[in-house]
Amino acid sequence: MAKLTWLGEDDLHGEGAAGPSFTKAFGDIKFPKDEPVEVRSHAIVQKALNNPFFEVDDADDVDDAPGKPVRRGRPSNADKAAEAAKMQAIAEPPKLAQSE
Repeated sequence: MAKLTWLGEDDLHGEGAAGPSFTKAFGDIKFPKDEPVEVRSHAIVQKALNNPFFEVDDADDVDDAPGKPVRRGRPSNADKAAEAAKMQAIAEPPKLAQSE
């Protein structure tokens, strides 16, 4: 998932006061100052990339990026088998050869 960090707006009106501690942007998503927020939407990530008050990490890791295959409905048996094999490989570390 992409991570967006709002950099904040210090000294917003030139009075020497600190700016707000959070902002609501891009469809009322709350962004606390200097804290990354995970976002899945390609459109929101693109808006943040063009906004100088946001820092974007992992911009390519979104669910609806152009060119990414769309997943609809329930997973197929092949998808289930591939996921099970991946989970089993993670759960069982490879055995080391024992020398005698």
